[in-house]
Amino acid sequence: MNESVIWAIAGLALVLFALMAVGLISVWRQQKRLAQEYQLLHKQLQRSSDDVAGLCAAAIAVDKRLSENESHLYRMLDSLSSPQPMPDEFEVAEEEVSEGGYAAAIEKIRLGASLDELVKNCGLTRDEAVLLMRLHGAH
Repeated sequence: MNESVIWAIAGLALVLFALMAVGLISVWRQQKRLAQEYQLLHKQLQRSSDDVAGLCAAAIAVDKRLSENESHLYRMLDSLSSPQPMPDEFEVAEEEVSEGGYAAAIEKIRLGASLDELVKNCGLTRDEAVLLMRLHGAH
């Protein structure tokens, strides 16, 4: 009888070992599948981030062009309403705002400028300032 108990315990141990091995293999496969899914999701997130950054850059470029067109239209309106030519200083100042405005605003953001400071000192609209703060602010 003693020998049959030992064989029963050995058989039970062997069954438990086999179940543990099957469980470990199952967990290992699931971990491998999850790692692959994580890599796929990470790549998709990176592509989405790149797309958003591209769209924001395009929006800034379009806004810059609109601002330049608006300035040009105002200069044309002023020249039609007054026969005097506009002073060269005003034209240079207007070009400086459109050319260096975003770069200066980005630099101020990196130095910790607030939203109101950007609107007031850089000649940006509130929406432009919000967008630039989101793109170039502290993360």
